[in-house]
Amino acid sequence: MKKLLSFWISFVILFSGSCFAMQPSVIGGVRDGLAIGFMADGPLSNNIGIRFGLEANSGKQPLVAFLGSKFYLANVGRSLMSFGLGVVAYAGGSKNAEIGGAFSMIFNRVANIVPLFFEIGVDVAGTSRAQAQLGFKIF
Repeated sequence: MKKLLSFWISFVILFSGSCFAMQPSVIGGVRDGLAIGFMADGPLSNNIGIRFGLEANSGKQPLVAFLGSKFYLANVGRSLMSFGLGVVAYAGGSKNAEIGGAFSMIFNRVANIVPLFFEIGVDVAGTSRAQAQLGFKIF
């Protein structure tokens, strides 16, 4: 488990910058418990982006992996609002892995701080789980 986690963190930090010009981020918040992890996101076209990541979680399943896309919707003040849609997997602990969908609203440039973003949504993997996260993009 530790080897997998360290490999994934290394992959996100070292190689995401060269893959599709993806930008690594540090994220944390609430996702079936307190969570902290790494994520990478990048543009596919003007209004569509791709994102993936891995988080350690204090819930019953301590590993959360996700892959998805985000679709630009509108400007809310100075923040850019996007809709996130993807696949999420909760793994580890005494349960089998649970895979399901993830739906969220993403606000970039929160409080007019360019690398800061806020995400709120729902993960539907086994049961519905609310998520609220704050992230900081690493340039």
